[in-house]
Amino acid sequence: MRHRMISACASILVLCACGSGSTGNSGGGGTSSAGAATSGGGGNASGGSAASGAGSPGGAGSTPAGGASVEGGASAKGGNGGAVSGSGGDASGGKPSMAGSPSVSGAGGGTASMSCTREALQAAADAYHAAQVAGDKSKLPLSPTATFTENFKTTSKGIWETPLAITYQHDLLDTGACQTFSEVFVTDSDVEYVLGVRLALTGGQVSELESIVTTGTLSGSTITSHDWNFDAKAYLTCAKSEDWSVVPAANRNTRDELIAAGEAYFKIFSDKTTMVPWGTPCYRLEGGKGCTPAADKASMSCNIGIPSGINFKSTHWVVDLELNTAVGLTLFAGADPDSHMFRLIDGKIRNVHTLTQGTG
Repeated sequence: MRHRMISACASILVLCACGSGSTGNSGGGGTSSAGAATSGGGGNASGGSAASGAGSPGGAGSTPAGGASVEGGASAKGGNGGAVSGSGGDASGGKPSMAGSPSVSGAGGGTASMSCTREALQAAADAYHAAQVAGDKSKLPLSPTATFTENFKTTSKGIWETPLAITYQHDLLDTGACQTFSEVFVTDSDVEYVLGVRLALTGGQVSELESIVTTGTLSGSTITSHDWNFDAKAYLTCAKSEDWSVVPAANRNTRDELIAAGEAYFKIFSDKTTMVPWGTPCYRLEGGKGCTPAADKASMSCNIGIPSGINFKSTHWVVDLELNTAVGLTLFAGADPDSHMFRLIDGKIRNVHTLTQGTG
């Protein structure tokens, strides 16, 4: 993983051939459901960390990859190389991307019948960045049979048709299922966004483009949003303050173990006897509202304010082994488009990022 400068107008990188890609639909191939839970006081929210106080849906993991980039102090692309300093500033940390492992099948993650490299996946994520900035999906190396999904609904037109000045992009690279997941932040306008974007590649072409869109409108210091705990600037500030460096190979979990940790997290919403690999310290970053870097670092537990009676349905997993992170694209309470990203350190959940559309 690395941080590197790119131009928002950069030409699309040529993709290496990827395997036969992941299979699936809006949630992607491999559907897994986790338990259900009810939110106290009405509202499908699980509590934030000790710092955030309010509850919201929990989060499944994804791993960031790619470089940090700034062109004229605008667009920054930051990734699994570690924390990136400053908005539109220098990027630090991160070793070069490593060639992907041979294809494997993973629970909920599809299969890749050929080797799919990190370089090829990073090139796809970079191409998405250029396409989103331009509002032109033709800048992606699209398969003629590509499918498009937004907020778990099939569509021919989505957020990728709207030009967005991306402030920062954090990419996860899944070589086992030939797919990517990106947290995409747009914070320099009156309409802000945090997107969760998944690409699946087949034969070097994008065969699936999926997005979860959360957004809010600024009026002075007031944010109006229908999405859970939405505050794009706070989310970005906290996310960039966290350590997303590469986990040493000897300390990584397997694909199945990372997914199992996320599934256990989902299941505790319906079955409080579920054993979840909680880590300490741990911060649950839900939509961003109320988060500060100091609160993020001070949080000791993610096992706070978990409601009961909530189902997670149609979950599709993206796994970045180098970042020891899994992200589940799912339906919170069986209805609300959601992503939950889990980063494990020493086998324990230490970071949870969540995006939930339509529960604000």
